Amino acid sequence: HDWLERIGYVSLLGFVSALQFSIAAANISLGLSLLMWLLRVASLKRMDVPAFFYPLAAYATATLASAAFSDDPNASFVDSKQLVLFLIVPMVYEFARGSKAPLVVEVIITVGALSALYGIIQFGVLQYDNLGRRPQGALGHYMTYSGIVMLVTCAAAARILFTRDRIWPSLMMPALLVVLGLTFTRSALVGACAGIAFLLLLKDLRLMAVMPVLAALFFVLAPPQVTDRFMSMFDARDPTRID
Repeated sequence: HDWLERIGYVSLLGFVSALQFSIAAANISLGLSLLMWLLRVASLKRMDVPAFFYPLAAYATATLASAAFSDDPNASFVDSKQLVLFLIVPMVYEFARGSKAPLVVEVIITVGALSALYGIIQFGVLQYDNLGRRPQGALGHYMTYSGIVMLVTCAAAARILFTRDRIWPSLMMPALLVVLGLTFTRSALVGACAGIAFLLLLKDLRLMAVMPVLAALFFVLAPPQVTDRFMSMFDARDPTRID
């Protein structure tokens, strides 16, 4: 049991690290982690899951039921294969809870900051500075990149607000916030704002006063093309908004 847990934990660290640079490498690490988890569950004859996994399981069940009654069940079941990713939840719950959890989050934030620095270099040096060519890190698409940066940003904000180990995530946060704007991806910006606002509400309602200050800093410090992209959300004539 111990060696299964150790290999599963190390491969999990590999997964959360590689995910921000190579989807293929991340999938290999994820496959190894899930294999170790399945072997451990089989040997222990038990599976522990957090409470929020049950709605995910219900969603997966409803999806498969919908696929079974579709016009083309075979094609529908194939297209439902990503439901397997829900197994990440009990796998992480098994390998990375308790004292192991902080290291996993720190690895995610650190690798995320390195990926953010790469995106900043792409914007400032390699001229990935327009809608036709946006920072995408080492990933294949700016949407994937911005979505991952959004999640890492929220994880860093949670560490700052709810733990005593605030120094490291605080040092990483500026790079994450900067590159999030430089991707020109409005949905990721909105998601990060919503996530951080929710964390501030959980911590202390009075901290919501920080949000207008952050918004003001954004409009003062961000390059014009970033602020213009953000404001385009409210422009009914903007081509990308119409699309």
